[in-house]
Amino acid sequence: MVDYFDCISSKIINKHKLLVNVKYYSIQRLFIRIIANILIPFYYLTTGNAARLHTLNNQGTDKKIIVSLTTFPARIGRIWIVIESLLRQDYKPDKIILWLSKEQFHSINDLPRKLLNQQKRGLEIRFVEGDIKSHKKYFYCLKEYPDDYLVTVDDDTIYPTFCLSKLIKYNSIYPKSIVCHRASEITIKNNEICPYNQWVGIKGHAGASFKIFPTGISGILYPPYSLHNEVLNEKAFTEHCLYADDIWLNCMSQLNKTTIVKTDSNSVYLPVLFANNQSLTTINVNNRGNDLQLHAVREYCVEKFGIDPLENVLTHR
Repeated sequence: MVDYFDCISSKIINKHKLLVNVKYYSIQRLFIRIIANILIPFYYLTTGNAARLHTLNNQGTDKKIIVSLTTFPARIGRIWIVIESLLRQDYKPDKIILWLSKEQFHSINDLPRKLLNQQKRGLEIRFVEGDIKSHKKYFYCLKEYPDDYLVTVDDDTIYPTFCLSKLIKYNSIYPKSIVCHRASEITIKNNEICPYNQWVGIKGHAGASFKIFPTGISGILYPPYSLHNEVLNEKAFTEHCLYADDIWLNCMSQLNKTTIVKTDSNSVYLPVLFANNQSLTTINVNNRGNDLQLHAVREYCVEKFGIDPLENVLTHR
């Protein structure tokens, strides 16, 4: 069912300027999203006893595939929908870990029953001290499982069943590259990096390249040691890039000279709709937060390492 709605939504493309101006396509997408957010949770609840949905990969492979995400109180009531879509992947991960801040969630008993029930099917819920915002999705996994494959996902997306298998497929072709489903091309003008809102979304397969900037909504696969060791410098990213984990991770991949690959997926991805949604888009895009944080991280890396992490983008054209 998720794949069906994902396919329909992805086929709605802005074609005619007049229809764009009257928001015809936007209304279509919103209608599909509302219907999907009603029917998909109902479908999940009524089919949750299927045997194939109850276990993750238990083959004991040397390098594990670990799916990692985090959330906050405003979204905790519906995060089970995201988890359910991950449990129903056609390629089973070895672990699915949800990281929660003790500052926001005081006890596991305070969590929704639907979420707690998913622990019986393989979900791990881990509580951590402090609150490093969205950086929780990768930080603790990289520290605890450095030799395994990390797949980061967002907490407001219903993932189609092919999300993980397609990441794995492209990793087998580009084993040393980071793989993503959704990305923009870092735009250059007059030998300078253009503002974030001028970067162009990439359609279809692309890579391996330093100019690809992955966006986390779609799921991103990080091979072991594909990021620079500085990625775990908590003081640095909380000071310079607290609200843009995508910026920090991309700079750490650039610093490590790791290329990025985008799969052939053109999915727009179904969002989980929240009554009182809180998003980083306003901070990072509308208020130029991405540009400010990218500038801060670049300056930090030049000061500490004598290297601009985006030097690869400027020199490899």
